[in-house]
Amino acid sequence: MLRTFAQVEQRRFMLPVLVFLVTMFFGFVVQAAGSYFLRVTGDPIANGYRTTLSYTSALIGDAFLLPLVNVFMTTQLLDWRRRPRRHEVAAAVLGGLALTVFVHLYQAANALLNWTMPVPYRWEPLGYEHAAFMFAELSFVLFFWGEAALVMRERPRAIFTHRVGMALLCSLVFLRLLLGDYGYF
Repeated sequence: MLRTFAQVEQRRFMLPVLVFLVTMFFGFVVQAAGSYFLRVTGDPIANGYRTTLSYTSALIGDAFLLPLVNVFMTTQLLDWRRRPRRHEVAAAVLGGLALTVFVHLYQAANALLNWTMPVPYRWEPLGYEHAAFMFAELSFVLFFWGEAALVMRERPRAIFTHRVGMALLCSLVFLRLLLGDYGYF
């Protein structure tokens, strides 16, 4: 682990590449592979419900936009060089948990069924993986915007960067795709 960190420190381009690849792997590849496997094996879940490969928000958002968001946010956090306090991290984690639980309960209560939740309140194993990814992603996003607010209070002009703008733009496009996939647009 320390050797990997030392390599990343020496080669700055590696961190954005690693962030992009890890986000893409856990946000899209795991789900897409599960979806593909179920289709190939003829599992009734894949035939009866929408899977990852049928959602625009997954094909464009999870595979490309969210990894970009994480790259922009990570590199901006490094540029700000602000040391977060424990309560800032804890607030982001609790907020991520609350949002994840809310979204999944909303999905179940409104019978927004798909291949990860074919029956309300009953998730398949890949549904739990997606929930874990969603929790981590939302926690990171909340942490970033909390840090952005603190930086803006300390150094108002430091918030106006292309990375912050691109993170916001990619996030809004992803949200639009996600809401469109569920029929809200």
